[in-house]
Order: sequence, then structure tokens, then C-alpha cells
Amino acid sequence: MKQARAWAKQATGGNRAALAHYYAALADYRMSNRLPEEDEARRERVIEDAIGHLKRATEINGTMADAWALLSGCYGQMMGMNPMQGMSLGPKANEAMKRAKEHGPNNPRVWIIDGTSDFYTPGMFGGDKEKALTKFEKAARLAEQGSPDDPLMPSWGHAEAHAWVGVAHMEAERYDPARTAFETALDLNPDYGWVRSVLLPRLEQQAG
Repeated sequence: MKQARAWAKQATGGNRAALAHYYAALADYRMSNRLPEEDEARRERVIEDAIGHLKRATEINGTMADAWALLSGCYGQMMGMNPMQGMSLGPKANEAMKRAKEHGPNNPRVWIIDGTSDFYTPGMFGGDKEKALTKFEKAARLAEQGSPDDPLMPSWGHAEAHAWVGVAHMEAERYDPARTAFETALDLNPDYGWVRSVLLPRLEQQAG
């Protein structure tokens, strides 16, 4: 992941600069999710780096839905680590997601990230796990329509959408549909470590 980020950073001066900034940020985003929760200072630095790249990407290409959506997700992660910043970051996250939906209403990655926001936001602040499930299911349907013609454009999300469908069902103790969703994710990506090594074992433990 670090190597991928380094390659993307090297490409930010090229003719696909917005895309390179996006991929550098995506590598940061993935790395932040793999860092220990207690290592908050390091996670914060990684997300700050991602936000910087995504701001640059959206300055270069203001219609790049993937960049706007990921920017919203990064603001959400920052709020999770620093709840006191919610007053300033919340409106930024909402505005970025609004732009993402304007420019990519049928982009599955937009709906995955929007769904995770609903999933993790406390109910008193508008979060809703069933609403999140609806968005994850929509993302899964949209992902079935295929990948973009340009092989350099983002195309991730099909397996991940089903994984999140499973997470939402597992949270609600609907274990059979959760298992079906996880199995579908593995059919799409047999090497999906999060599903195979984390989610399925957690499901088996919870379901007894």
C-alpha cells in the first residue's frame, strides 16, 4: 500500500494528475483502516495527507465523483477521531458528498461511502444502519453494471458493497442474509481478506 501511494504521488505532476492524487488518497484511506485504533496520531496524519490529495484532485477536476466521495469519507474518519471537530468538518463532509452525488449518481463507490457514513454516525446525529443497508444494496446493484471503459479509472467496490450489506445484516442479527452477502463478496474476490479473515469468523461467533 505504501508503494502504491509512492507511485501515485510520483504521477501527480503528469497529465492524469487528478487521478494520481485520488489514488494517493485512496492508498492513505486504506492504510488508515489497517492501523491500530490506538495509534490515533499516525492515523490522523495519514487521513490529513489523503484530504490534501483529494482537495487537489477536486481542484483539478471538479466533476470527479470518486474524489468528492472519498473526501467526504475522509472528513468522516477525521470526525470519528476528533468528535469536537464535527461542527466544522460535518458541513464539509456533507458538501463533498452532495458534489459526489451530483457528478456520480450511479457510481457505486459514492453509495458505499455514503452508506458507511450512515452506518457509523450515531443515531442522535442522523445515523441509521437500515438506511445504510439500503445504500449498500444500491451500490451492489450499480456495481453489477460493469467497470468503466478506461482501465485507469476507479472500478473497485463490487465485492466491498456486498461485504457492507453483510455487515449491516450482521449488526441487525440477520445472520443468514449476512452469510449470503459475505459469500457473494468472496465469489467476486476470493482473496478478500477482510471478509474471509475478519467478517466471516465474527459472524460464526455471533451466530453461535
